[in-house]
Amino acid sequence: MSLLSATFILLTMVVLAPSLALAKTVVMFPAPLGSYFIYHSNIGQALADLGHDVWICVPHYLINKGLIKSKDLNILIYGEKLGHFEQNFFEKIQFVDAFWEDRSIFINVMQTFPDAIQLFKNVTETVLSDNKFVDKIHDLNPDLFILDGFMFLRNLLVLPYKLDLPFAMIGTLHEMVFTRVPFSPAVEPFVPTDFTNKMTFLQRVQNVFITLGFSLFDSIVDYDVVTRFAPEKPYKSILDISLTAQIYIAELDYILDYPRPTLPNTKLIGGSSASEAKPLLGELNEFVENSTRGVVVVSFGSMDVKIPDAILLKMVQAFQLLDLSVVWKVNLNVADPRNIKISRWLPQNDLLGHAKTRVFVSHCGKNGQYEALYHAVPIVCLPIFFDQHYNTNRIIIKGFGLGGDLRKITSQEFADLINEVAYNPKYKTNIRKGSELFKELYKVPNKEAAYWFDHVIKYGGDYMRSSGQEMPLYQFLLLDVMAFLIGFLFGVFLLICVVIKLLFKCICKTNQTKSKGD
Repeated sequence: MSLLSATFILLTMVVLAPSLALAKTVVMFPAPLGSYFIYHSNIGQALADLGHDVWICVPHYLINKGLIKSKDLNILIYGEKLGHFEQNFFEKIQFVDAFWEDRSIFINVMQTFPDAIQLFKNVTETVLSDNKFVDKIHDLNPDLFILDGFMFLRNLLVLPYKLDLPFAMIGTLHEMVFTRVPFSPAVEPFVPTDFTNKMTFLQRVQNVFITLGFSLFDSIVDYDVVTRFAPEKPYKSILDISLTAQIYIAELDYILDYPRPTLPNTKLIGGSSASEAKPLLGELNEFVENSTRGVVVVSFGSMDVKIPDAILLKMVQAFQLLDLSVVWKVNLNVADPRNIKISRWLPQNDLLGHAKTRVFVSHCGKNGQYEALYHAVPIVCLPIFFDQHYNTNRIIIKGFGLGGDLRKITSQEFADLINEVAYNPKYKTNIRKGSELFKELYKVPNKEAAYWFDHVIKYGGDYMRSSGQEMPLYQFLLLDVMAFLIGFLFGVFLLICVVIKLLFKCICKTNQTKSKGD
């Protein structure tokens, strides 16, 4: 080897050494549903851009779906025995069927909730029983294990506890009691409801019972999961394990959602699926560019929502009444497409970021909402299940769009709704202001999340912890104080009763003495 070559190699090692020393191993475990991989892979890419070695745990049925597009991310496969989990999940809980059949969503949730819990418990059992998978994570010895905060995945917290891994959580829901954030059910609606932050008296009563019910009676947690899968470790409840997280990242913000209190180790980042749009390609780009009045983007998210034929026909008729072009993600053949471009997959974020996009017609899922907000596209909300009704109410209250019921709306009313949102400038003005605020406060959400994960890898998160995260739940909820106050007031009441009784006896004796004297 020549002296010049040796010198070059030495200099290269000197330059790269600091970055190699800073590189850490991160393992991410999204919920085993397609849409969750969109924002996990975005954040994973941002972590990889910071120089970290990032691994994402992917269930076997999603391997060939192309959800992890970056070559910078490594994949850990699990759950071959789970089958097509997403399909099984939606068949069991029947949210979509209940909606089309006009059944009560609340009653349907209560009826199918145990089935949903069991399906996710099967995920936990499958993962923790897979010794090869657990050994792979052990061998990687990650500097941070990132688990999705999806409520049904709580039992998986036993994995980082078993392997002594520092962990963090990220999710859509900001669960106040589960992260020990002080809260008020008077102004903080529980997400699965369709309440706003301005509730009536009866709604506040319901919100208190729902919030406390989910907080105090957690039917999702398997209370023996730690004993079964980490018998060598001191027993801890899943709740106690969750409170040792380095940081909690919530896919929420104060612009789309309502203001809520947070702790220093809970960071709100908005929607990390939103980012700067990439140029459109091929036929899709040609169709959009040829639109003379603008484009309506229609999508019901990453999963294939089964829409009844009668509703599909109504939607086609409504779109043909528009002078706008329509790009629609659906599995359908239209006999007379005219202004409609149909595809089974769309680059949703890139379409919403195109200058010709006027309106987004959506079921109001979390990812789509934030992409629309980021690119300042007003929304026509057509909610179907779970948090989509809650999300729709937020959009309407913020003035970012309008909502409708696909089951009841006519094709003409649907077309009118789209035209109202497209041509009434107030919706565009409102969401443009929201977009500017969002970008000002949250910058690029996936990079914000990556920054905080990188931060706790370097410094840990203990300094951000609240003492409320170190006390029993009954103390955090002040149940002991309330019990003391109730006991004290009851004691005072008894004392007053005794005193009154003694005084009454004294008065009676005095009266009797006077009567005898007379």
